[in-house]
Amino acid sequence: MSRELTKSQKKRLRHLAEIAYERELSQASDALLAEFNRWKEKQIDVFELNEKIHEFHNGISRTLYERYVGMDPRFGVGRAIKVGVLNRREVEDDLFSLIEEMVEILRSSEFIK
Repeated sequence: MSRELTKSQKKRLRHLAEIAYERELSQASDALLAEFNRWKEKQIDVFELNEKIHEFHNGISRTLYERYVGMDPRFGVGRAIKVGVLNRREVEDDLFSLIEEMVEILRSSEFIK
């Protein structure tokens, strides 16, 4: 993984990381939307809703930001392939060759889910 990337490769990997980030953030946002619906139906009060928003922001939202924006895109894209957020067919062969070893390590890892 220590191989230096070209500007074009970095740009294309960042684009894939952005796609994965958007997909995971959208999925995670569904749970927050459910909390807004609970508030609207008066099942929780505005303070509980505020706490859920705070938990979302400091929890999954921050985790996803760090994963896809704050790290090397090879890791984010490799993990996204491992967990099925990105399909292998979405990653061009020349890019996949740059992260293939990482994907295999991640696939064999039970730590990364």
